[in-house]
Amino acid sequence: MGTKLSFVLLMAFFIGCSNVQQPTAPPQQSPAKLGDVKKIASTGTDHGYWWQCYVSSGSGSISFPQAGTYPGNFQANWSNIGDIVAGKGWNPGSSHSIGYNCGSLTGQYKNFGIYGWTTSPLIEYYVTEIGNVSGTYVNSVSSDGHSYNFYKHQQVNQPSIQGTATFWQYLDNWGGSSTGSNHTVTMNNHINNWKSHGGQGFGGYNLQILAVEDWGGGSGSCNATVWGQ
Repeated sequence: MGTKLSFVLLMAFFIGCSNVQQPTAPPQQSPAKLGDVKKIASTGTDHGYWWQCYVSSGSGSISFPQAGTYPGNFQANWSNIGDIVAGKGWNPGSSHSIGYNCGSLTGQYKNFGIYGWTTSPLIEYYVTEIGNVSGTYVNSVSSDGHSYNFYKHQQVNQPSIQGTATFWQYLDNWGGSSTGSNHTVTMNNHINNWKSHGGQGFGGYNLQILAVEDWGGGSGSCNATVWGQ
């Protein structure tokens, strides 16, 4: 997977999710935002990878235009979005290293990077490569040539992969990555720091995807590819 990706869209399998409404009123915004992403509207598998497309309101879709050549490729599009989290990866995840190439990221977006969940305890986590996340600062962790700020935030009675629950978010923020080239996220570095300094431990792996998120009425698109290392 060492060659630079050519993001010329090919005809391919398309799966969309749009105008999917929350069954209850939207949850309150957390300081990090990030808390609206729990009711997974659409999931599946493609070319050996697991994918998710969550849309709270507005229009959003996911497709896999280059997956025949690059199995981890996905394209996300959204407009007038309430909240979207769309991407591709694994379920369950692991502490492996993750390679990615964000070929294009246009329009409005809030964050792009690794997104996942654990259970027992229930924890939602982000490793943000482009964009920004924040919360209560804990410490910093060095990984893959960057320094990430580790924040945490508690979500109280909010939607989750286990229904309405109270849980913690672990939020690692770098945000300085680039489009059009290959990068690595060594998840073991982040997970070890969360275990040591997060205060809530780290549970059993659930979903773990390379994902883009946006909210607040914006429109945009993302074409990216993920692979395990």
